[in-house]
Amino acid sequence: MREDGLLLKRENRELASSPQVRIVVSKKVARLAVKRNRIRRVLREATRKELEGAGPEKKFVLIVLPEFDLQNAREIVRRLFLKASRR
Repeated sequence: MREDGLLLKRENRELASSPQVRIVVSKKVARLAVKRNRIRRVLREATRKELEGAGPEKKFVLIVLPEFDLQNAREIVRRLFLKASRR
């Protein structure tokens, strides 16, 4: 699923004891590591609340695309997880 500069993929290969999210931010998104790490921290915080409703065996990969807007991260993550829960 894709939403405003974020791409969310689900992995169901391995069972996990709790829901997990992997966040991928490439150098095309932010050249400096400091900026990439900030994006990861903001997204990790935004996904923490959304993962409470996910099943315990879910694994997600969140890929940040170059057009991502950090200011609206929480709203974008919320919409992505709503789409994922419908499927």
